[in-house]
Amino acid sequence: MRTAYVSGKRRVFEKLRREGQISRAELARKCSLTRPAVSAIVGELMADGMVRELGPGRSTGGKPPIMLEFIPESRCAIGINLGGDGLIEGVLCNLSCGVLHSEAISYENNFENILNGTEKLIRLLSPRLGSGVISGVGIAVSGLINNNGEVVNSRLDIIGKPLAAILEKRTGVPVRIERRPNAAALAEALFGAGRDASRLVYLTSGIGVGAGLVTNCEIVPGSSGFAGEVGRLRLPDSRILEEAARPRAMLDEYAAATGHKISMEEFIGLYSQEDPLVSGIVTNNAKYLAYAAAVAANLFDPDAVVLGGDVLEFGDLHFEMFKKEFLSMSVASKMGQDPTVLRSVFGRRGVAVGGAQIILDSLVQ
Repeated sequence: MRTAYVSGKRRVFEKLRREGQISRAELARKCSLTRPAVSAIVGELMADGMVRELGPGRSTGGKPPIMLEFIPESRCAIGINLGGDGLIEGVLCNLSCGVLHSEAISYENNFENILNGTEKLIRLLSPRLGSGVISGVGIAVSGLINNNGEVVNSRLDIIGKPLAAILEKRTGVPVRIERRPNAAALAEALFGAGRDASRLVYLTSGIGVGAGLVTNCEIVPGSSGFAGEVGRLRLPDSRILEEAARPRAMLDEYAAATGHKISMEEFIGLYSQEDPLVSGIVTNNAKYLAYAAAVAANLFDPDAVVLGGDVLEFGDLHFEMFKKEFLSMSVASKMGQDPTVLRSVFGRRGVAVGGAQIILDSLVQ
């Protein structure tokens, strides 16, 4: 498990990649480090090829500072989104969350098919870097992952299976497994909706409902690795959150009320036409998700809450209802300290992007 301590090198690395261009003096000020300490760290990062000098910057009255530039393409990683929808999505990503290439393949839910499909995706993406080096592969999966990187619960046939170890042996690169909400939360915290937040709660609703917690660009896994598992929360009406709030549940509720099964596209179409039944179902969904976000936020006390997942397809009205309901239940809001409530920037792709960043984020400690 990661510790709360953040090294000077780590602080400089994070500031450089988020600022892009900055002087040593600004780094020292913003990272609360001495000039000699920053110079030594920058020297190491330059030797590693992650940073270069640009030349003199703008003077503020004295000698112009030498500007530094971060090099995002100096390291790249592959991020993979392994959800429960029969599709494996992968991206080749740089240090600044830039997607250089993406691929997707279908799979069947058995271990051998998942293993072979994931390996195929890695081999499809690796050549896109040319002569460069892949730093590793981060796989974000649906399920519970303990702090040893073991899948202990999942809809997929990967529970207790050595997916990462076999892929490492076959591909020759490090492989890490992470929860999908954690990966997406990290992407949003680094370069997405929550990039200005020091403490972030990311809530997603798609195949299931889950949350990811990030503080100072570090995933908060909890003592066992299960932090953010809000899907098993009981709502005030005694239902389980995941069973009530995932998009599939809305379709089931509509079918139970009308006797007709429809697709999500048809459901969204009825919502856009302000169908009373559908509008009521979507309103309740926003309230359920707001309840989960409020529980997480009241425990974690973040300065930002980010909503992601398939529910974003319901647009502004759903999001504004979610925001209003959440703020009405937020302790911080009642004290006049409203957390910022935002929509995901990366959307569905954020899971795979975050998977890559889990690898890249660990390069400097």
